[in-house]
Formats: sequence, C-alpha cells, structure tokens
Amino acid sequence: MKEKLPKILNILSFAMLVVCLVKITWMENDIQNLRNTVNNNHSMLQNSIANISSDVRYELEQANNLLSDSGWDIGNLNVEDKTATINCYVVPKEYNPQKTAAILICNEKEFPMILENGRYTAEIIIPVFEQSVINNVQFSEEGTIRTQQLNWGINPRYDMVPAAYINYSGERRQNYKGESITRSYSGWIEIDFEHKGFTKINNDAEVVYLINGKEEWRYSPILEEQYSDEYISHCIAEIKQSFEIKRGDTIEMYVQFTDSNGWKYLCVLEDTTIGEKGNPIHNREHYQSEADIYDADGNLIFQPYKY
Repeated sequence: MKEKLPKILNILSFAMLVVCLVKITWMENDIQNLRNTVNNNHSMLQNSIANISSDVRYELEQANNLLSDSGWDIGNLNVEDKTATINCYVVPKEYNPQKTAAILICNEKEFPMILENGRYTAEIIIPVFEQSVINNVQFSEEGTIRTQQLNWGINPRYDMVPAAYINYSGERRQNYKGESITRSYSGWIEIDFEHKGFTKINNDAEVVYLINGKEEWRYSPILEEQYSDEYISHCIAEIKQSFEIKRGDTIEMYVQFTDSNGWKYLCVLEDTTIGEKGNPIHNREHYQSEADIYDADGNLIFQPYKY
C-alpha cells in the first residue's frame, strides 16, 4: 500500500492540475467575454453620444439657419457659349418685402435675387465644364447684412452635357503568311449615348482605321437603335473588315459621330503596334470607353482623361 501511495498522490495531483487548468481556461474565457461586453457597451455609448451630438448640432444649425427653404435646379444649356443656366431660390424665415434685398454669391461673384411669391430667386450662368460653388446668400436691410452659408457644389457636366460610351465587341484575328499579316475584325460597335434629354445622336457615325498614322479605311455604318428613353440611347453597328499589315506597323481605330447640337464625339477603340514577332503590343494600358467631345469648330471641349 505504501508503494502505491506515491502513484495515487501523483494521479490525484495530476487530476487536480487538470481541473485547475480547465477552470483557468473557463475564467479566461469569462474575462474575455467580459472585455468584449465592456468594449461593445463602450462602442455603443460612443455611437449614442455621437448621434446625440449630431442631432444637437443639426437642431442648433436649423435654429440658427436664416432659411426655411432653399434649392436649385437646372435650366438651359447654351451650346455656343458652353454655359449652363441654374435657377436658384431661397425662402428666409424673416424678411421685409419692401426693405430686404438678397444677393447670391456664386464663385465669389454677386447675383441679385428677385422676390417672387414669397421667395427670392436668381438665374445664374456658369461654365458647363467646370465645377461651380454657390457659396452663400446675403440679406441686407437698412445697413444690416445677414449671411447664410449654402456651399452648393454644382457640376453641370454630369447633368446637362451628353456623354458617349463606345466599345467594340467581337473578334480581332491575325493570320500569318510569311512576312504578311492579315488582321480581321468581325463584331459590333456599341454606343451608349447619354443624351439626358438635351439632344439626340445623328446617324452619321464613322469608323476610321489608320496604319502608321495614315488613313487606310473609313466606314459609315448604319446605326441600329436597340433601346431609347428620356435619358439614354443604345445603338449598335456591324463591322467586318480585313487589312494587310506588316511587323512594326502601328494600327489605330476610332469611332466618331455628331449630335443634334453639332458636337462631335470621338473614341479610340484601338491603338496597337505589331511587334517583330507579329504579336500585338497595346500602346495604352487601357482604353477609355467614354468619348472625347469637340465643338462644331473642331475644338476639344471635353476629354475624360484630363477632366
């Protein structure tokens, strides 16, 4: 019995050690859960404080706001001047119809407002291809000036100016016969024209193909309108053509068309150099499907890469 006692004690000690380790693990889990609970509660409390602060700030701003209503909408597009008309209005909480004058500040310029049916209105002219900011409105009455910040960012380009997205969908193949290479195209030109209700696409599209900068081929496809609504038109045109090229040649293909404003849209669909082994080397990392826009005089007025 005395010989077995140390073994029994060792077994009991090991069992107690195991029990202690299990309890320690449980305690560690409980502590971690408690930490998680505390962190979650702390995060919820911070969010609640932030929401309360935001609500209080909003209520204070509304209380200090001189206006009960304000806004703007888009008017007309002047194609020749490349400007846009923006109609603005503000409704002050307090004003004297006979004495209170209002001035709108846009791009640091002053635009007098007219009182009509209980609200002050102004028609402003801004560049269509530039970002404009309506900074604030100022009310003056008997030498006292009150200013209300507006900070309206307006970019007519996205609301008024049409955009054309042009892609080629189909096959590009190269057949080799000695030094001669035949490059073939069989597919569709796809045009998504966002007219935005201001214009429409003319059926005068042209596909132009150049080899080493020299025009090789010009094709006037018939556009087939697949879909159209008040905002966008989707058209397609079939293209099938083959060209004889050599190693080292640079080939380019672009599509162009005009709209009813007289603006021309041009999009490069391919800009490739044929390597010495006959492999195509793309001269652009990627092709931008949105077209450049030129005015009726041929001046570039919008380029996606530089906008």
